[in-house]
Amino acid sequence: MTPPTTISGGAVALTFDSIAVFDPASRGVKFAGRHIDPKGAERFVICQVSRDALQLRLGLNDPSPEQLLAAYSQIKDIIHRVAAKHFASGDRRPSVSAQDLL
Repeated sequence: MTPPTTISGGAVALTFDSIAVFDPASRGVKFAGRHIDPKGAERFVICQVSRDALQLRLGLNDPSPEQLLAAYSQIKDIIHRVAAKHFASGDRRPSVSAQDLL
């Protein structure tokens, strides 16, 4: 298992230590972060990176679900930073777009 990565966006932090899965409905990759609020309550934050974002960032042509998951794994540190930034700015279901990865 991959060690957890905690990314802080100011006073708001997300820890990423879960697996990523291909989401057939969105055709993107979903992953979860964990947030612990100041009172100690923990909750999962469902995040997503779009198919277009992965395709454009890595130059993929009509990728399979397995290729999208491999692409996510290659740049997950970047994706996690963007998702944490969106979460810190108030987005409770962060979605990473192609524009975010330019």
